[in-house]
Amino acid sequence: MRRLLLLAVLACAAVSVPVGGAAAAGVNLVANPGFEEARHGDHSTVWAWDCEPGTSQTGAARSGSWALTAAPTSGSTGRCAQTIPVQPGGVYTLSAWVRGGYAFLGHDHGVAWTPPSADWARLTTGFTATSDTVTVYLHGWYAQDAFTADDIVLTGPDSAVRVPAAPAAPTVGESTSHSVKLAWIGVPGATGYRIHRDGVCLRSVTSTSAVVDGLTPGTAYTFHVTAVNTAGESVPGAPVSANTAPPYGQVPPPTRMLVGTPQAYQVFLAWEAVMAATDGYRVYRDGVLIGWSYGPAFTVTGLRHGTLYTFEVTALNSAGESARSQPVQVMTWQVP
Repeated sequence: MRRLLLLAVLACAAVSVPVGGAAAAGVNLVANPGFEEARHGDHSTVWAWDCEPGTSQTGAARSGSWALTAAPTSGSTGRCAQTIPVQPGGVYTLSAWVRGGYAFLGHDHGVAWTPPSADWARLTTGFTATSDTVTVYLHGWYAQDAFTADDIVLTGPDSAVRVPAAPAAPTVGESTSHSVKLAWIGVPGATGYRIHRDGVCLRSVTSTSAVVDGLTPGTAYTFHVTAVNTAGESVPGAPVSANTAPPYGQVPPPTRMLVGTPQAYQVFLAWEAVMAATDGYRVYRDGVLIGWSYGPAFTVTGLRHGTLYTFEVTALNSAGESARSQPVQVMTWQVP
């Protein structure tokens, strides 16, 4: 048999444990253990689990209303995984109920499996944690029948790390025809944040601001942010709406470029704003692109003293880049 595939956790994959206070030994540490919760109400995706394509929720549950079903292919096993914070040295027991095709229940330290069965069968495996997290997973086998799983349980000592609170609604900053800048207040205990657009996770960041690009001109979007740490992901923060700049025709080049008093190692440039420059401006030094500015001003740094430079600026919008402005020449101040 082919060796088991250990897939990397995706940038927006869920890393989660149940929200709430500390769990005592014997309390289930798995988030969404019975697959009752869907991601954004879509039962083709499973909240708190990182699943391969072909996995979804099914109404054929052992308990509750939903269970997990996965249909392996010749290239995938229908794997679903979840990373859970644990205590190093703690002793844990992992179990799950499965039926259908070949079914595997595993963790970082081992795996249990069962051959195909029409009846529910319980898989159990134990381990001693060697780090502060463990990844547990379920999967079938390549090109075999679909399997169903329900009631996943991990018991053992709880981690002291808690799921962070949800961030407040982000503020919208610079918006172009293809991008929106978002910023938010940091959440205590969070080690990162996930940016969601219209209910879909785009990516993870460690800072409290990000530029979301690849957007469509003249379109309204809704964004929210979640906070994450090793204990999991917060509930969604309050949403914010943002509109990209509308599409325009060809933008004219900037005019009336002004130069501030040259210094030894930097020069301040300003020019007349172009109304159709919804995507900002590009600045060129001696014919080479050196920077971008959202507004009609830019400070060029890293220059040499006593040196003559030529600067040009272009305007940007959804139609592209304008011709270059009339060049201006600047001599930096000579250091004695």
